[in-house]
Amino acid sequence: MADLNELLALARDAAEPRQIDRSKVGFGGVDPLGLRQINFGLMDRVLPDLNNVANHIRPYTLMAWAWRRVRHVLEDGKRKAASPEEMRDFVDRIEAIYAWSQFLIDQRAGLPGAQAMRALLDAPQYRFSGAEWETRRNMRRYSTGLISPLNYGPSLRTMGWLIPVEGAAGIFQPDPSLDGVLDTFQKRFENELDHDAFNRFGSVTVKRADAERWGKLWDLEKPQAAEAKAMFGRLGGERAALARQKGVALIQAAFADLADEEATYEDIRVRMADRSEAWDRPDDRPAAAGEWRAVQIRQLFRLALEGLFYWTIGRLLPGPLSTAQLAEAFLAALNESQLPETVDGWILGSADTANPVERLRSLQAALRDQDQLPAAIVAALALCLREAPSQPHPFENADRMPLSRARKEAESWRELSPAGFLARMFEIWIMAQHAYWSVGRGLADARNRGKSILRLRIVMDEGGWTLTPGTTRQGNPPEPTPDRLDTAISLLVECRKL
Repeated sequence: MADLNELLALARDAAEPRQIDRSKVGFGGVDPLGLRQINFGLMDRVLPDLNNVANHIRPYTLMAWAWRRVRHVLEDGKRKAASPEEMRDFVDRIEAIYAWSQFLIDQRAGLPGAQAMRALLDAPQYRFSGAEWETRRNMRRYSTGLISPLNYGPSLRTMGWLIPVEGAAGIFQPDPSLDGVLDTFQKRFENELDHDAFNRFGSVTVKRADAERWGKLWDLEKPQAAEAKAMFGRLGGERAALARQKGVALIQAAFADLADEEATYEDIRVRMADRSEAWDRPDDRPAAAGEWRAVQIRQLFRLALEGLFYWTIGRLLPGPLSTAQLAEAFLAALNESQLPETVDGWILGSADTANPVERLRSLQAALRDQDQLPAAIVAALALCLREAPSQPHPFENADRMPLSRARKEAESWRELSPAGFLARMFEIWIMAQHAYWSVGRGLADARNRGKSILRLRIVMDEGGWTLTPGTTRQGNPPEPTPDRLDTAISLLVECRKL
């Protein structure tokens, strides 16, 4: 309403017409059908409180130690008090020094923010104060730093490494049970603790040589046994959420069942999603494997529909097509000599029991070689609809196309021909779903004065479905949502539990 009132006021005050800037509409499309949030809901049932970045133990230890060091400075220094901003700045400084030190050792170190820290790599020293540091610090807090919500920030709290201080927003203290772990960590570099960087608030200058020397003392890749024990207790042990305990136990069981020390992360991912008969020891397959298979089935379903959306954009590049023409083009691309009269003997009649991870990889390959894409989409949808649950999960919104909804709609189309079934899919699961999300998200972004609008890519015109002005290429093919398994396995390896 505020925006409308501003426009009305401008109109009242205008004495004559005037030229305005050319409208700039940002293309969106990360989630063109609004299907991705359900992926995260399912992942939370197996590996909650993890993300795809926080895959090393040492940053957890470092951040807990940094906040404990704040208390040390206040208790043992000349100053007995500090503002919340001074305390946060102290911790941000230690975190930035740590990242700097690791990138000095290895520019490909497995930490976020390599590009943002590049300017420091050749600097002989850096002063942690002034406008440049404040800009860098604030950017790291919310994007590339360890404490960022995109990186280690959430799991530092949910896994119990940091505890919020009551009544002090943004201020933390380490779990007291970690004191022994932090003492062991600190012992490696206790001879360096006289440096101002570890003892005072405010402006501090650190030499590159100091950062490089410290980097070897708190190496990212070399957590100590005490750190590993503390992490496993929070990752999959007695301090972990029950769902994550079960998820971690599934990873360990799958690795044990493979009985192969050279097994890759992908081998473990596949075995976790296998049916019990595929396990060498079926009785050792945990119940959580069913939840993990559901994660991969949802991944496959989402990628199949986004793949169909991607294929549709490619077909519409030369010009408009009707729904029937799109269906005919898709069927022709299958290269099948004869199809059943109804979909009951086709997608809905599948007896496929394949591993969804293997279907997912086949679909990814087909997205890069589009001659095989329609067949891969059909195979993926057949497996997904066969394994779709009869009821939605409590966290599934109907407008995000739960598999249970897709299954019910597909069942109602059972008597249609393959062409008729595809026509319904194109119109309801692709075009309508895309329009709903593009318009809804675009309006929400506009209300929040967003700079990028999730824009419609396909609209109905006189000649049929057509691409919106400005869509001149197919774009990049969609990718599966990372499923946190790489993070969990990396942490388990560092915990010496895998």
